[in-house]
Amino acid sequence: MEEDFELLAKFKKGDQQAFELLVRKYKMTVFNTIYSIISNTQEADDIAQEVFLKVYTKAGSFKGGSSFSTWLYRITVNRCVDELRKRKNKIISYETEFNREDELKLKDVLVSKEGDITEELRKKELEDIIQKAMNSLPEKDRIILTLKEIDGLSYKEISQVMKISLAKVKIWLFRARQKLKEKLSFLYPEE
Repeated sequence: MEEDFELLAKFKKGDQQAFELLVRKYKMTVFNTIYSIISNTQEADDIAQEVFLKVYTKAGSFKGGSSFSTWLYRITVNRCVDELRKRKNKIISYETEFNREDELKLKDVLVSKEGDITEELRKKELEDIIQKAMNSLPEKDRIILTLKEIDGLSYKEISQVMKISLAKVKIWLFRARQKLKEKLSFLYPEE
């Protein structure tokens, strides 16, 4: 966006308010992207701050070859990848499978007709199960699904952020969707 380039140019010239405007514009998008990948509110908040600190310190290196938002997504995704790699080194498994209790709990909430269970609770329960399924996917699948399905980026933007071809974006996205669908198959029993 032209506005982003103007704000960044002003910031490079020392205008701190221009940087604050960029942060305000993108802070929720960055936070939501990180949270979708990391699944921890406190860590997402910390990482978002790190992302904007990096934007602050590296603004001079932005040449304008892509949109500001693409550059920001790239920084955000790279920081998430770094965090996931640290976690793997701490021997935390992301391959958590749904246990029978999770399946029954969600089914009970989804099919319950009782008046005391509100739509909000059902929605929250479903979101938690979907987030758990997302967390159990491999890193690249989680990232590509987040960028497309949650952040609404185009194939071209995802290609730029992940530094892969458009064909790879389509293939990876198709495979990631299939894996997620498989993880959530218990929600849709065969008829």
